[in-house]
Amino acid sequence: MIRSLYLLALGLLIALFGCSNSEYAPGAGENDYLASLGLKDFVVIRSKGKTVTLGTDEESASIKDRPSMKSYFDYDFLIGKHEVTCKEMKLDCDDSLPATDVTYFDAILYANKKSKAEGFDTAYSYTNLMFDANHSCIGIDGLIFRPLVNAYRLPTEAEWIYVANMGWKPEQAWHNGNSDFKLHAVCSAFTDRNGVCDMAGNAMEWVYDLWVPFHTVDVVDYVGGKASEGVEERVLKGGSYNNDPASLHVYNRGDVYMVASSTKANYVGFRLAFGAIPNPLYLDKQGKEVLQKYTVMVRTNTVKKFIDKPLSKMVFRDDSRDVLVYVDFNDASAPVLELNTGVSAYHPDISPDGKFVAFCTGVEGISGKSKVYVTRLDESDSSLIELPAESAAIPRFRVLENGDTVIVYVNDAGSNKEEDAFAKQETWQVRFSKGKFGKPEKLFDGGYHGGVSKNDRLAVSGARLLRANVNGQPEIWYNQNQACNVSLSQGGENKTLFLDFGGKTGRKFVGESYGTHERALIADSTGKLLTSVASPEGFSFDHTEWILASDSFFVATITDMNGNHKKVVLVNSYTGEMLSLVEGEELWHPVFWAHDRDKDSRWDYDSLGLYYSESGQATHYLTQKMPVLWTFRDSAEVVALGNSHMQAAVAPDLLSMPAINLSTIPCDMHCIENLYETYISTHFSHLKYLVVGIDFDLWDEYEPGESMALNFGDAPGFKYDRNHDYWRGEIDSAFVERAVEVAEAYKMQSDIIDPHGWMRTECISDWGSGGKEFADVVVDSSWSDDSRRYELNYAQLDKILKIAEQHDVMVVGLITPISPYYKKTGSYGRHGMRRSVAESLIERLKTVESKTKNFVLMDENKMGNHDYLGDVAYDYDHLCWTGAEKLTARLDSLLIKLESKR
Repeated sequence: MIRSLYLLALGLLIALFGCSNSEYAPGAGENDYLASLGLKDFVVIRSKGKTVTLGTDEESASIKDRPSMKSYFDYDFLIGKHEVTCKEMKLDCDDSLPATDVTYFDAILYANKKSKAEGFDTAYSYTNLMFDANHSCIGIDGLIFRPLVNAYRLPTEAEWIYVANMGWKPEQAWHNGNSDFKLHAVCSAFTDRNGVCDMAGNAMEWVYDLWVPFHTVDVVDYVGGKASEGVEERVLKGGSYNNDPASLHVYNRGDVYMVASSTKANYVGFRLAFGAIPNPLYLDKQGKEVLQKYTVMVRTNTVKKFIDKPLSKMVFRDDSRDVLVYVDFNDASAPVLELNTGVSAYHPDISPDGKFVAFCTGVEGISGKSKVYVTRLDESDSSLIELPAESAAIPRFRVLENGDTVIVYVNDAGSNKEEDAFAKQETWQVRFSKGKFGKPEKLFDGGYHGGVSKNDRLAVSGARLLRANVNGQPEIWYNQNQACNVSLSQGGENKTLFLDFGGKTGRKFVGESYGTHERALIADSTGKLLTSVASPEGFSFDHTEWILASDSFFVATITDMNGNHKKVVLVNSYTGEMLSLVEGEELWHPVFWAHDRDKDSRWDYDSLGLYYSESGQATHYLTQKMPVLWTFRDSAEVVALGNSHMQAAVAPDLLSMPAINLSTIPCDMHCIENLYETYISTHFSHLKYLVVGIDFDLWDEYEPGESMALNFGDAPGFKYDRNHDYWRGEIDSAFVERAVEVAEAYKMQSDIIDPHGWMRTECISDWGSGGKEFADVVVDSSWSDDSRRYELNYAQLDKILKIAEQHDVMVVGLITPISPYYKKTGSYGRHGMRRSVAESLIERLKTVESKTKNFVLMDENKMGNHDYLGDVAYDYDHLCWTGAEKLTARLDSLLIKLESKR
């Protein structure tokens, strides 16, 4: 009650101040009032009726930031004055500093924790959490954002930009003593007109949105992209102490690296928003509005583990919209698709091969004419195939003992309570093959629409009474108590699943009283009760159905006390454990199809090519590069391997020879050697040149093997490859097709990685020609006094050269250019290596070149004395696309020269 009054007061507050003509300055006493409600350090943003522009139309901007799109607000919201601090998250850093090194998941879990602590509902729900060794959350199963809830949450990109536009002046912050471009205590002197600080500098900030392209049509209440496949790329906003202010724009949507939900960096933090979003709108990857009436609550692998079946699909009816909805759990993202039936559709059932769905126009318990139709589940053909019968209802697929697929149906699905009415009903079946019906044939008198056993010796019905046909003889089970939602299992044990109204027979069996549909009851093939499953407290079951060929699992809707069918669950009939599948407005008649794959298959399809994992992968770049590896293994003559410098610097399409860029992040020389020895040297039969990134100032970052562990994580695909000796001599076209198919399903949603593995980055940093003299050093130089790690990396380079020599492969060691202004810092580059140490290491590489026949050093940095000047860079040490064109042209000239000598 107190919390209800709290929310009422908060709503009145937003409404009251929302009447003001001012959209910036807090009204008199507003902050005091917010503080009295517990929402201290928050301000009301009166955005209702206003429009914000996202993205940009500037041609020089990254393709990720184009085009511009306008979003209209029909609500107000609250936002934190500053980023969440170390003190608030209880992190081991200065109390007043922004909390950084946090994943997207860490941020939303903190929002939930704050909501709970202050008595609010939570904006995010989930089924499972995964953490790394440092206790950061790196994976969440069944993550759902609940936009209609008044709770703490991450701001949307539209909200963030709307607030940032009130005072976006990064250059002013820079000229004010750089205070906002160093990690500092909250709310320095530079704030916007609304009292919100540090939108441009300090730390970059997580927002709620998934990255998808914008489109040019105006939208309302935009909340980001809706995942349609695989890895989810997130939007980051603002700048940090790492950025040159001149490179910052309010429309920027990301970082130099692709940003996944599990990404974390020492310059990324977040601030919170508060309030409901009444009509959230999402876009898909093609920039189209996405159906958002339903939320899939689990990932496909969770479903597979729950039922121990690798393949699964579901169809249900949305009663609020009179449509059938299809969820394909075989797809990595479990996409939701409305089926265009054109008629009212009830009681769907999926064919044994998973390709078709049958449904009827009538409803169980209601007498009258009904039609049965079948349509394909894929989008290749949405036409309806009509069953040739005067009236047909409640279709159920089954496979006969001779292998034929048939549909069992009744001519009338009305109540079976009265004997005379039931006697007039009939049960029929019709063969269905290759999309066509055969001739219907009658099975029984009586409408047994709960299912018929494979051998026809048992049929059940339940629309008021639990009736059975046993060896041709009609019976009434369950002591003639009322029953409904009857389903006969097809797993071989012929169990009958049904619901009741809490009658005497059920109460006696269960041993306690319960309400209508609060127990799912299960009887054996003779009608004897075996067990019961309780519905969740405060809810009841409806529309219970066994899943295909199972005696163990059933699917059901969960109904609240007001009769709303808002959730579909899978239920283990033995343990009572439930798995939430989908949430929506009014979900009816779910049917769940599950199937084993071909038992004779030579591969484990749950592992083959599955290079993506929820946890332990630093950037997921290698997830995207593996399809490139398998696709071009028989044609590539040049392969580039390295870290982010190499990934941005070498554009394979600009080389004269077939080439790919397999660089990933992180990737030191241990990583390069591992990928070359296990995958490339084994499968690239036409390889002539291996271009390796020489980033010796990064060699101190990782212990041997650590960079590969960060790329592999716990992805089963890499383990599967390793357990099969990386498929030496075993690979064939079918393997590659499957591996590419699976890996493609988990690819990032950004298009900045091209088909040959190059990451095209925008040109926003000037390395000369009047540009700012700016270079950043983030690590103390003392590490370079310890040579242990770079000695270990040199050993890996030596190993690479020996393997390459055996395969007649020339190795090009590429040192990519970085900002020339590092010459003025005493540091070789961003990571702090002393210039004197770097010079000695380069001389050592020159010695390796002089003594090794298959190694050439290509030093494009030349200790900063290079000619990569002007708009050639993304930041201090990464080239942009124009710089990459220049470097790749020089690499091409070198390769042509080397080729002439072969």
